[in-house]
Amino acid sequence: MLPEPSRDRQPGLLAEPPGRRRGSYAVMTRMARPLAMALLGTGLAACSGEPNVPGWSAASAGAGRAGSVGRAGGSGAPTASGGKGGAGGVGASGSAGRAGGSAGSGAASGAAGTSGGSGGPAGGRGGLGGASGSSGSGGTAGNGAEGGEGSNVGGAAGDGGPGSEEIPAGYVKAIVGVGYGGIRILSRDGGMTWGDRTYAAPDGGDDEDLLRAVAYGKGRWIATGWKLMTSDDGVNWVDRGMLNDGIIDGNPIIEGLAYKDGYFYAAGDGGSGAHIYRSADGLGWSTFGTGGDTVKHTGLTYHDGLFVSYGDSETSYQSTDAKTWTEMGIDNATFCEGEWRTLDECHDAWWFDDGYYLVPEWGGDIRRSATGSNFQTVYSDDQSNTLYRARAVAEGYAAPE
Repeated sequence: MLPEPSRDRQPGLLAEPPGRRRGSYAVMTRMARPLAMALLGTGLAACSGEPNVPGWSAASAGAGRAGSVGRAGGSGAPTASGGKGGAGGVGASGSAGRAGGSAGSGAASGAAGTSGGSGGPAGGRGGLGGASGSSGSGGTAGNGAEGGEGSNVGGAAGDGGPGSEEIPAGYVKAIVGVGYGGIRILSRDGGMTWGDRTYAAPDGGDDEDLLRAVAYGKGRWIATGWKLMTSDDGVNWVDRGMLNDGIIDGNPIIEGLAYKDGYFYAAGDGGSGAHIYRSADGLGWSTFGTGGDTVKHTGLTYHDGLFVSYGDSETSYQSTDAKTWTEMGIDNATFCEGEWRTLDECHDAWWFDDGYYLVPEWGGDIRRSATGSNFQTVYSDDQSNTLYRARAVAEGYAAPE
């Protein structure tokens, strides 16, 4: 590069040496100027692309401008779905946020500078074209926000309201009792009054008509003994036939019934342990497990989170899933007043969560008490058919009167 002119010189002129005649030197200077300008233009064009030389124009050589920096990529929009789940059901995890923004496009490269014009009479070389400008860098892609975390803990299952699978629309709370002579009888007011009775024979005995257990679930009542009976309203019953005619394999009599979470469970006598069966609709049954050694007359109930079973051995067995059973340490375990007690401590009666006891009396009577003492007769059957035992009752929902 050329050295920068000193402050006492004019740009583009050579200084006159001392001791020379001004006229002759001026002539020489005028002759040398075109050549100097051409040479100077060549050097400056290569240096800056915009030389401070008289006569410079856009046609002169200039370096291409660098491409502009590309726009930065937009940030990814945080479109998280699914916040934290609530009670009642099973909640899914939230989706991840949308992907980050695309990288910004680089600006177009700068155009190459055009070559410099030809020099003056001295024939200097034209200036070299400037290099193309670099492409601008694209912007950094934005990061999308992560989706919120959804809850995967479902709410606790409920019994459902009116119109649900458990409670048909318009149905009312009810109790059904079963027993000798195939009696089936209904109460809609907590055992205070009874009606809608049906039976197979009067003054029944220990025969094939005897119904020994009853349960309710999903809008259906089922009753068993030697046979299976069902009702979808608590009033009208269908005889499904004898159990040993292919309904339940291996047990001609079922004396224990319970219902939990969409399934009916049945308990029958077994050699070294009670046989446990399960059904989704009360009609088709399959073997489910083996219970404790109850000997005979095996009962079954479900209350307060436990299946409980006992029979003639009086030893009670408990299970949370009807598969694994352990001894309970309570003889003839019965649930009353908020806890498991012996049948004697529950007054040989069946307790209901609404706060009353029911007990059958031989000859066809049903007796009721709010305290477990001073039982009052609330029903006497004119066919002398008695409920099988205190446990041969169940609570559910039935058609209104």
